[in-house]
Amino acid sequence: MTRAVKKSAQASRVDTVARDRRKPAVAEPAPERVGSASQILDTAARLMREKGYEATTIRAIALEVGIKAGSIYHHFPSKDDIVQKVVDEGVRVVYEAVVGALAALPPKSTPRKRLETAVRAHLLSSLEHSDYTSASIRAFAFLPPKVREECRLERKKYEDVWRKIIKDLADTGAIHPSISQDSVRLMLLGAVNWAGEWYRPGRLSIDKIARDFAASIFPNA
Repeated sequence: MTRAVKKSAQASRVDTVARDRRKPAVAEPAPERVGSASQILDTAARLMREKGYEATTIRAIALEVGIKAGSIYHHFPSKDDIVQKVVDEGVRVVYEAVVGALAALPPKSTPRKRLETAVRAHLLSSLEHSDYTSASIRAFAFLPPKVREECRLERKKYEDVWRKIIKDLADTGAIHPSISQDSVRLMLLGAVNWAGEWYRPGRLSIDKIARDFAASIFPNA
């Protein structure tokens, strides 16, 4: 390589370095700190979904997170405080999914279409997108009475959405006056909540499950 060519190459590298230095630095997102409150909650939700309330101990959460059990108490006073937050978040996630899906429907959508939409949004949220929702569904019956009572506010708000759906169906004559609307609501919620026990991706699409639920329960709506 000639001396002129070498000088040219060196000058090019200097120019490149100078340009790179002039570029504004792009901050890398900070990695989540091991043992953060959000990491503890995420881990607790996954354990509750997979193993249930009893198996989700402080020690089990700490082992999964990779911290000492005592470190959890820097963020939460007790296991039940963690569980309550997981359950409330699970209900909130599915509530927002269903309410958002219903709000996106055309104003004159039929009660049957609203039911199908609510079922689909509930299933999508609980089966595919949220350890929290599935954990909330699976663990609620096993919670200590005090924790269960404190979680009822979020659950009631969500159940009110379904009360309105069922009332609208009843107003169309799809539900006989002799049948309790509460019974229908509880049956529907039980069905969509239980889907987590038998649903397998690729077996039936969530869209088809939602259509089949609505059609089998209210064929004439």
